[in-house]
Amino acid sequence: MEETRKIALLESFGNYLGQLDDEPLEPAGETDLFSLFAELTALRTEVRLESRQFGNALDQLKEGQELLRQTHGQLDKELEQSRQTLASSRRAALRPVLVELLDLYDRLAAGQVALSKYRPVKGWFRIKSFRQDRTFIQSIREGQAMTLRRLEETLARHQVRPLEALGQTVDPHTMSVVELDHQPDLDNGVVTAELRKGFLWGEETLRLAEVKANKL
Repeated sequence: MEETRKIALLESFGNYLGQLDDEPLEPAGETDLFSLFAELTALRTEVRLESRQFGNALDQLKEGQELLRQTHGQLDKELEQSRQTLASSRRAALRPVLVELLDLYDRLAAGQVALSKYRPVKGWFRIKSFRQDRTFIQSIREGQAMTLRRLEETLARHQVRPLEALGQTVDPHTMSVVELDHQPDLDNGVVTAELRKGFLWGEETLRLAEVKANKL
């Protein structure tokens, strides 16, 4: 019984193997090398294209940065030119005003000198008013001195300062000789007196000093 069953099982297994031989099997999931190479080629092409696009974008970015740098430099240059033009215009407009202030300075300074030298005339008919005259002159002198100081402060705020000429050698860029002096104990060309004070405006001569110079 068991022998017969073994034989039947062997025959069934043999038939099964025969069916496998009639239908050859292909390995499941076998790799297609052509498709793989095609995909790799497409991927490489895509990478090259993206790299080229990235390079172009990078070049455009560099060009944009260079253009921006040039534009920024041009704007800075134009801004500086505008500032210089504005400063020159303001300076040209301010110059005649400062010269007028110097004329006012001269008049106030001359008035101060005159008031400092003024003395009321004494007389029997002015004995009572003598003290009042002195008080009046003193008040005027103090008022003019205050005005003169304020004017000097205004000039100083605009970088206007008096030129020191007395005792200096004549400088034709800052001084004008209007009188000659003859003092043998001094060198030739030394300023012995200031007839009208000169002024500097920053490093520029605003008004020449009128001086008296020594000539041997």
